[in-house]
Amino acid sequence: QSSGKSTLLNYLFGCKFLTSAGRCTKGIYASLAKLSRPVNCSDQFLILDTEGLDERGSLIQFDRTMVLFCLAVSQVVIINVKGETGREMQNLLQICAYSINKLKVRRVTAPQIFFVLNQ
Repeated sequence: QSSGKSTLLNYLFGCKFLTSAGRCTKGIYASLAKLSRPVNCSDQFLILDTEGLDERGSLIQFDRTMVLFCLAVSQVVIINVKGETGREMQNLLQICAYSINKLKVRRVTAPQIFFVLNQ
């Protein structure tokens, strides 16, 4: 949490997600961004901004659901990590990757996952 996810998305894609010191995203927010060239007959793409994962584990079921949803509906996933990755986050990503494979979600392509190491 508080790793600058909203700020990163605003910078990369020109979104207008709210940011301020001490403010954390709650839930999942979306923004439409315009492409300079249409891809597959579309000139827009949807960007999802999620709250950070609860490394303490008190909301682990919500975290699992949120990550699985993002993996299932996304073509690209950017994971912004502040400092070291906790063991619980590594476990959560493994569980969600396993789950989405087991669900046999029909999709055009599997999501590409990128990590941003924010020190």
